[in-house]
Amino acid sequence: MTTDSPPAEHPTAPSPGTAADELKALLDAAVDAVIVISHDSRIQTFNRAAERLFGYRAEEVFGQSVNVLMAEPYRTAHDGYMRHYMQTGEARIIGIGREVTAQRRDGSQFPASLAVGQVPGSRPPRFIGFLHDITARKAAVEALRRERDRAQSYLDLAQVMLVAIDPGGRIALINRKGCEILGYTEAELIGRDWFEICLPERQRATARAALAASLADVRTPEAYTEDTVLTRQGGLKLIAWRTIVVRDELGRPAGVLSSGEDVTERRRAEQALTRSESLLRAAQAIANLGNYEIHLPSGTTYWSAQMYRILGREPSAGPLPPSEFPAQVVHPDDRERCLREWQRAVEESERFDLEFRILRSDGTAREVHGLAQLQPGAGGESLVITGTLHDITERKHAEDELRQGQERLTHVGRLSTMGEMATGLAHEINQPLTAIATYAQAAVRLMDAGNDDPAELREALVQITNQALRAGEVIRRLRAFVKNKTARTETVDLNRLIEDLRVLAEPDARVNDVRLTVDLGAGLAPVAADPVQIQQVLLNLIRNAIDATLETRGTPREVLVRSGAVADGIEVAVIDRAGGIPPAVAANLFNPFYTTKASGTGLGLAISRSIIRAHRGKLGHRPTPGGGTTFFFTLPPLPGA
Repeated sequence: MTTDSPPAEHPTAPSPGTAADELKALLDAAVDAVIVISHDSRIQTFNRAAERLFGYRAEEVFGQSVNVLMAEPYRTAHDGYMRHYMQTGEARIIGIGREVTAQRRDGSQFPASLAVGQVPGSRPPRFIGFLHDITARKAAVEALRRERDRAQSYLDLAQVMLVAIDPGGRIALINRKGCEILGYTEAELIGRDWFEICLPERQRATARAALAASLADVRTPEAYTEDTVLTRQGGLKLIAWRTIVVRDELGRPAGVLSSGEDVTERRRAEQALTRSESLLRAAQAIANLGNYEIHLPSGTTYWSAQMYRILGREPSAGPLPPSEFPAQVVHPDDRERCLREWQRAVEESERFDLEFRILRSDGTAREVHGLAQLQPGAGGESLVITGTLHDITERKHAEDELRQGQERLTHVGRLSTMGEMATGLAHEINQPLTAIATYAQAAVRLMDAGNDDPAELREALVQITNQALRAGEVIRRLRAFVKNKTARTETVDLNRLIEDLRVLAEPDARVNDVRLTVDLGAGLAPVAADPVQIQQVLLNLIRNAIDATLETRGTPREVLVRSGAVADGIEVAVIDRAGGIPPAVAANLFNPFYTTKASGTGLGLAISRSIIRAHRGKLGHRPTPGGGTTFFFTLPPLPGA
């Protein structure tokens, strides 16, 4: 049967005879349907297999067009094909064969394999067709295709590269992920040499040898390796391979199957993490800073390596539980304070920030700064505490040395200021001493003259006492000012401090013929300060104002000390009417050892600024309206004052 078959003669029953009977028996025994048609497509022969296949009896189709056995579009196209063949002899099916869709008597259709040939010597020509129902074969092929597609989809769904390589090193299978990693299509890889196309040249010989060794060893287990592959763009990617040898039913090696995971970024991240951890450990060692983590309420604790070093404990002993840490580590004198702050931080979920002392396992004490922050835990944990422990012993020692150095320098500054004011102070002390001598001599003369009037003698003694007290007060304040003692912060009334300082400042002003006046603001809040250091700053500013007044002719010879409240605290200003400060001098005014005085040290203002900064204040200067300079410093008031 064919859609291209030429017409045939009207069918006739086969003539009796031995050859005919044998032919009929042969046709009836054939498994495939055998149909003979005339040149005009009329059915002449229809064997038993054809009857079974199409559901017609032979006598029902004899003489009918073969189109009755065809489904569209073959039925419509058949007649045109036959005319074309008869006119041109060009065969499109005859002698070639093809798959067609046939139609049974009940209208059902099925796929069939059709082979058509022309009967030799027949005039007019006749054609014989052999049809085989390929429904089962097609179903099997379709099932195989579906199974193959399903298997391929499984391979493609895998997020790892899957590659099968035959014994010759050619790629027999590769999934979509493998194509993505390598940058090729499947068609570009199948059948290609894996080593030549996908491996860097330096790896090829070693990889081929490894493949040969795997195929030769019947006991080869699954192997794990990490190697680089070469992508289409010339880049390298690191792949973690798991490889097994695939064998046929006789146990002979048929190749290898490998699953590969692109671990390029993971290994790069691991290397970066390793470097980061190494840098962190080095940084912690350099900074002497350890860190820890505590999970509450379980108490699970983790310590960094530097924590063990700071505390002088062996890592093999493990971290101390939080409940044991204070008793075993914290210095007894600081233990209660540390426990109180820690408990407050835990109960109120606030930051823990405390400097305290620890006792190492060898009995030595160290100064540490503990910091911790608390946050809700995950996975049922109520609280996670992460913190650091910083060994600040050396820093504390350095701070103490710096403080002592600053105090010594400050003391030198006070002595220097006193040296500059020596003349005035000597005069201030000499006056009461002279008066004492005068009154004592007067009392002696009264007694020598026989004057025993108690009133006159008493007056002389009272004057001697007053002048002695006056001299003693100057000396007392001078000794308090120049005494080298540790800085001590206390509550200070700046107005009272200024009044006390007048005892030392006024003699210097008088001896230089400069009038010192004071204008104190009312109701000023107290400040937290070291009174001696603040007096040192104020005395230095007064002394500088007196010197500036002496150096400038024709200006009012007066210096005013004024106190008052300003926006950022309590201000104390020393105001002169001298010529002001040139810009070049102002730029270097607070630099150590910079001075415009012939015998100055250049330390006064530098020390004064460091003192005021240590008191969280500021020291500066501004022009005085009408001429001159105002030096001032501000200090913050006591909280709540």
